[in-house]
Amino acid sequence: MKSIRVTQFQKYLIWLVILLLTIFSRFYLLENKPLHFDEGINGWFTMQMREMGFYKYDPTNYHGPLYFYLLRGFEAIWGQSVVALRAVPAVCSVLSVMLFGFMVVRSKTVRYLMMLFLFFSPAFIFYGRSGIHEMPFVFFQLVFAVGMLRWFDEADGTSLGLLLTGAIGMMTLKETFTINLAAWVVGLIFAGPKVLRQYFNFAKIKNAWSPRLTYLVGLLLVSFVLVFTGFLRNMPGLLDFVKAFLPWMKTGVGETGHNKEFWYWVKVLAQAEPLVLFGAGMSVIGLFTKDARMRMVSAFSLFQLLVYSFIPYKTVWCILSLVWGFYFVLALYAEKIFVRRNWQGYVFGLILLIGIFGSVRSAWLSSYREPIDLNHPYVYVNSTYEMKDLQNLILDMAKANPLLRAEPLQMGMKEQWPFPWVFRRFKTHWDLCTNKVIENAWIYFCDTPAENKVESFITEDYMKVKVMLRQQREYSVVYLKKSLFDGVYKGSFEVVSPMKEVPQ
Repeated sequence: MKSIRVTQFQKYLIWLVILLLTIFSRFYLLENKPLHFDEGINGWFTMQMREMGFYKYDPTNYHGPLYFYLLRGFEAIWGQSVVALRAVPAVCSVLSVMLFGFMVVRSKTVRYLMMLFLFFSPAFIFYGRSGIHEMPFVFFQLVFAVGMLRWFDEADGTSLGLLLTGAIGMMTLKETFTINLAAWVVGLIFAGPKVLRQYFNFAKIKNAWSPRLTYLVGLLLVSFVLVFTGFLRNMPGLLDFVKAFLPWMKTGVGETGHNKEFWYWVKVLAQAEPLVLFGAGMSVIGLFTKDARMRMVSAFSLFQLLVYSFIPYKTVWCILSLVWGFYFVLALYAEKIFVRRNWQGYVFGLILLIGIFGSVRSAWLSSYREPIDLNHPYVYVNSTYEMKDLQNLILDMAKANPLLRAEPLQMGMKEQWPFPWVFRRFKTHWDLCTNKVIENAWIYFCDTPAENKVESFITEDYMKVKVMLRQQREYSVVYLKKSLFDGVYKGSFEVVSPMKEVPQ
């Protein structure tokens, strides 16, 4: 009995160590990356929630309301900050790893390898530290997937509960849940009619059903209605949920500035996560195996990759929805190959180790290295470190001298995010510098065509700074009042003085 207790203690200790390491990997240097404009937009929406008391779902936003309510809850506890913005995805990334620390599927090999893959995955680390919807969305994808795989082994109420929770969770976060569910339908088709009759039939569902599941369904449906209707204060939100699909599909095939070639995802994976490409290759083989689970997961993963490749609109964070299916394929292969203990198992294991080493390097470059590698494919149209340094300088000056927040600051650029959230407590004017120049602002953020207009308007010396505020965008020009920033701003600049009147 003593040895059994020790064994159980060791299991709990290992589980705790993995949990702590996962938390550390997701929260360490969480503020390191410059704020993305989407993060600023999400923060702005939660600010509107504070004023309205609820989130008014917008069908043209292409994102469901759940993330905003979670973020609002985090901000209510810890306040408005970059850490709070990124904490919800970070927690969901931790939960995604630790999901496989429980007996969700019978195979220990599958569970342990999925924990390993997700722990080191550059996509799960990078987007698990980004204040956008993608990581919570993928967490619910994983919950649904675990329910699918568990049904093959158990066909119990827990499997159905996972399926229902995963489906409703996805639906409250992103319209792309339709692609995920369609891919599972394709996966079931590849599993074959015999498997469908044997595993997915009404009799099995009836036997697995319980009063607890009835309560769960009721809770999920009530939650769905509440978040989409703003807790019954915006009833059209339910209809808007259906309306969202038309503008979403139009954006997916239209010219938006985010359009990419068909092979974009393959190229990104080759650079950032080659282990997933190995999984994609094994998935092609998996379509023709005798294992129904392997055929199902392989078809699911390949179909998602194919659909996302055909859609012209491509933002790189969608890669998070693609990688984990191929991890499952590799884990299912390992379950069979490692048992043989022959050269095939050793070769397969060696490939996995090399792939994990590559993942560690990719994650280090994209998430932890200072400065972050802005050439890494996961770092996409992100704010630059120059922007972050300038932003922090302004915030630090206002913290030291709170009266500056009452002084006019003009945000006169066409692309203003994430500044509405960053400078939310400042007296900020949003007029474009090309249209109007605010009198005596202590800072002007302008597009370069407005330089002459600003410089003809100023009445004292300013420090003129040319800076690229976001990746792959044009330079902006920032005017800092010299009397305030002289000796404080350490970057390169030129002094611009008021224009003297030309004598008649």
